[in-house]
Amino acid sequence: MEAIFLGKYSQKGYAGFVQSPNDDRKAAISSMLSNAGGSLIDIQFVRGHYDVLVRAEVNDFETLGAIKILVAASGAFDSIETLEIVNMESITNKVGKLSGTYRAPGN
Repeated sequence: MEAIFLGKYSQKGYAGFVQSPNDDRKAAISSMLSNAGGSLIDIQFVRGHYDVLVRAEVNDFETLGAIKILVAASGAFDSIETLEIVNMESITNKVGKLSGTYRAPGN
């Protein structure tokens, strides 16, 4: 499954950049994902509410959750959001098949 991680660095995370400005974050993230059976698709540093966006392929939601816990436990981020990329065509196909099968309470 494809996922997006959005992260906002903490003071500890920024201090790491000051201490090691040439630390290859792409290599570190790619290695972690590989060890989890996944792969890095893209990493971008962004301006706005979040500081970094990582797009990755992971095996399942449990792996996604484990990575989030591991990264959060490092203290490098004040907040981390994980988003699962969905196939809207598959969803709308299922909607078409299920249409008319639900009855609201009292109807």
